[in-house]
Amino acid sequence: MSDRKPVPESVREEVLEDADYRCEICPARGTEVGGDATLHLHHRESPMTGGTHDPDNLVVMCDGCHYHHHSGRMGPDEIETNLETVDIDPTPADFRLVSAIEKVAPATTGELAEEAGISDVHALRRLYALAAASIVSKTTNKEWDLAERVDEPMRGQLPDDPEEAARHARDILIMRMKDIGGLSHAEIAEIVGLSERTVPVAVNRARAFDPPLPPGTVNNPEIEDIARRLASLERLVGSS
Repeated sequence: MSDRKPVPESVREEVLEDADYRCEICPARGTEVGGDATLHLHHRESPMTGGTHDPDNLVVMCDGCHYHHHSGRMGPDEIETNLETVDIDPTPADFRLVSAIEKVAPATTGELAEEAGISDVHALRRLYALAAASIVSKTTNKEWDLAERVDEPMRGQLPDDPEEAARHARDILIMRMKDIGGLSHAEIAEIVGLSERTVPVAVNRARAFDPPLPPGTVNNPEIEDIARRLASLERLVGSS
């Protein structure tokens, strides 16, 4: 028997809270936590075909992703909620951002967000992902453009601001924990004291601005050493 009634408010709140009030496709932040995205609960299996209001059958989507899904631009197999791949796999916003870059770049994050019709925060997250994939690049003027058109990228340059430099160093350690140490996002989040959804953002930021190292130049890190370095970085950030 299918569920034709609205999703109970208690279930809705449980699902939104578990998703940290973010779209599980982009993920844009909901208005409930200061973002500008209206969040919807989407059924993996429709109630019309026997789907229930069980939290495991519900996916949090923002307006844009919900529209793309129901307009046929996103199939059921493209609904990704695995935190090991979110912020790595392409999203509908990526195509809009690349199109915006082709039209108006070099441009700032805000200018590209406006052209693509998405929030600044959402645009920045996706630009990190696109830069990590070497599709786009940030220039020394702190504008974005297609990587092939950038002669002087910021990649490989340490930020001048001490707090940004400390965050960059932390991002690099998190990236190495994932790429070299083979740790999951959940394991990394527990070690560094960040939310699990922050980990892929840090990984993409690191990949976006840190040049790849030659093969064989990095040894497998000890978790205790990484934790010690992160603690030192947190103290540096806190005192800056």
